[in-house]
Amino acid sequence: TLPHDKLKTHLKELIHKAFSHRKDGSTFVVLGYNSTYFSNIIQKGKTCYPEEQVISMMEFLIDNIFLPLIYPLELEIKETTDTASSASFLDLYLEFDDSGQLSTNIYDKRDDFNFKIINYPNMCSNIPASPAYGVYISQLIRYARASSNYSDFLRNRLLDQGYKQIRLIRSLKKFIFRYQDLVEVYSASAEIIVKDGFS
Repeated sequence: TLPHDKLKTHLKELIHKAFSHRKDGSTFVVLGYNSTYFSNIIQKGKTCYPEEQVISMMEFLIDNIFLPLIYPLELEIKETTDTASSASFLDLYLEFDDSGQLSTNIYDKRDDFNFKIINYPNMCSNIPASPAYGVYISQLIRYARASSNYSDFLRNRLLDQGYKQIRLIRSLKKFIFRYQDLVEVYSASAEIIVKDGFS
């Protein structure tokens, strides 16, 4: 919905400032393997862009990514904003509290249905057990990455589908050990997470 001419004008000004404020007189931006940096000479064997080319690429992207006819008439684009401070986007639910703090959570539109949805394999089926418990670990990863609140991360729907609690606990411990960086944001020990997850 942004006017593309204005968007390109302001981005062009921003790119120009990025180049012109270099005290070393750099005229190229260099795309390295591990980093991107400015340089006043062309770096042999590396991709280097002058200011004019960066602006040209930016304008090309805006002109070609946001086409007015990208969606057919048959596809209805729905407004997903729930309130002035919350909205769902893809599989995320985003909400700002009164202090302006953003929280995120998993959003599944099937939760809005007025009937129960089976999201995971049921153990009474003919699927092998090991992959089924692997699904549990993959969902733990998904929830940990998307849920800023501890209580949302702990949502568990598998016990009523024939999964054995002892194996779920074992899988949960394996997840905590392998993905410590994901669970440390909740400031809870492995023992507490296991206890809260199956209490």
